[in-house]
Amino acid sequence: MNLSAALGSVPAEVEQACSTIHTQQQEGGDKGTSSSIEELLSTEQLSNLPDEILDIDLDYARKSLQTYREAILQQRKARLQCLQLLLQSRCSFGSLDAARAFGCDDGSDEGMNIILEQLKKVKEKLIDAMALEGLDVEEDDADEKKMKEEEEQLKPLSWFPGQMKESEDEPEPKKQKVA
Repeated sequence: MNLSAALGSVPAEVEQACSTIHTQQQEGGDKGTSSSIEELLSTEQLSNLPDEILDIDLDYARKSLQTYREAILQQRKARLQCLQLLLQSRCSFGSLDAARAFGCDDGSDEGMNIILEQLKKVKEKLIDAMALEGLDVEEDDADEKKMKEEEEQLKPLSWFPGQMKESEDEPEPKKQKVA
């Protein structure tokens, strides 16, 4: 049975008698002057105590409560550390820095264009090397058209600061009149 459930089933008279004995012992009362449990409770009340209460292993219960307390303290410490790290990062998790590194610091598409040009040069070198080895490297016109269409579909990121300037230069699409 759960310790809290077992202690919750203790009758109020028994709790009061135990607290009375505990306060007498705290005050430094001698063994002869302090009340015993038999004096404060009747034998009928003592015999009606649930077996779960009588079978409680106090050492084990104390150790489990101590372990539980330590776990709670560790969780609190970890939460505080997490909050401190969050505040130190100013709630910026690096997504903007990654986007700037991928693009360009000034927010233009120049950085991306440089990367694309480098990739095209590497691709040309690989095609030349494969042709020298005698491998079939002929590309279809459809593949080239598809690649050009994909490049045209690459637009500046609307959510990235500095990219909105370029998209504002584009004219707005015409609206269809509804009669």
